[in-house]
Amino acid sequence: MLYLGLDVHSKWMMVKGFNPGTGEWIEIKKVWNNLESFEDAFEDLDGPLYGVLESGTNSWAVFRMLEPYFEQLIVVDPATVWGRTLRRGAKTDRRDASKLAMKLYRGELEPLYVPDPNTQDLRSLTRGKINASRHVTKLINEIGSILRAWGITFECSLLSKNGQKIIEESRAKLPEHSQKVLDRWIEMLKLAQETEDELEKAVAIEAARDETCRILTTIPGVGPLTALVIRAEVGDIGRFGSADAFICYCGLSPTVSQSAESVYYGKLNKACNRYLKYVFVLRAQGMSRSKGDNPLRQTYWRIALKGKNHAKTAVARQFARVAFSMMKKKEPWDASKIADRRTLSAARAA
Repeated sequence: MLYLGLDVHSKWMMVKGFNPGTGEWIEIKKVWNNLESFEDAFEDLDGPLYGVLESGTNSWAVFRMLEPYFEQLIVVDPATVWGRTLRRGAKTDRRDASKLAMKLYRGELEPLYVPDPNTQDLRSLTRGKINASRHVTKLINEIGSILRAWGITFECSLLSKNGQKIIEESRAKLPEHSQKVLDRWIEMLKLAQETEDELEKAVAIEAARDETCRILTTIPGVGPLTALVIRAEVGDIGRFGSADAFICYCGLSPTVSQSAESVYYGKLNKACNRYLKYVFVLRAQGMSRSKGDNPLRQTYWRIALKGKNHAKTAVARQFARVAFSMMKKKEPWDASKIADRRTLSAARAA
């Protein structure tokens, strides 16, 4: 039996571990991240093997290649393992690997969820679409900045027909270098819009195929992108024991500081899945413009008197709770259940 800590880098890893029965330590200084090297390094080790590696850009790929050689292999969050305090003394790959092995043996590590290849592929698609949209917005802001710098004002969106007309008419008013930069931004904007449209079509196709997405799109205001982001980022909804745990994962629960009977609730938790937080908050913000009446919209306008940010956060949290229940039970949207739950809560409070 061997407990191994794997300090993984982009091209290779450092392996160090020990046998708890004999106390013998083993060390493999450099193992290249490919199937041949893994077979040479781990095939002849006396098993069973228990291993741990930290999450990174290539951790899922390395995990899948190594899994056949291990009785148990987990991926952990470095921030959770090492904490936020400064580690004193020398920091080396050898020390990190040995400490990971010891923490694994003592049961001090909490494993992360490892998405299956299909879920990971869907994440690449949805994250690519979100980043493409952000890139379009950034380019539009750059174009607007150049126009305003030369005294050209506008009231409409630069993506509209009138906005495109303003950009074209403004080119002749700009000096040589400013005009050149504007032309480059326009070329990049067209390419970014083409990429965004292509990814949006792919998202719509995948969302139509997926059962969970078809359930989520029954929620008012939820389209293919929001549904597919939730589906891809969540993966297996069964890994969340409760709606509160899911809300915390989405970054919609406040930080808590407690001492004796004093409890202070601070800002929203930043250690979260930022893509889930993005879509839930964005859809919650859209409830202010929603025309149809539904419990989410009612919640927004009921709390908006205290402030729009409070309302947006409350609706995002309620939205996450509803999505969790729908995915767990595999049931479509039913506004009556949400209304009944709120009425029941009010009756209990009275």
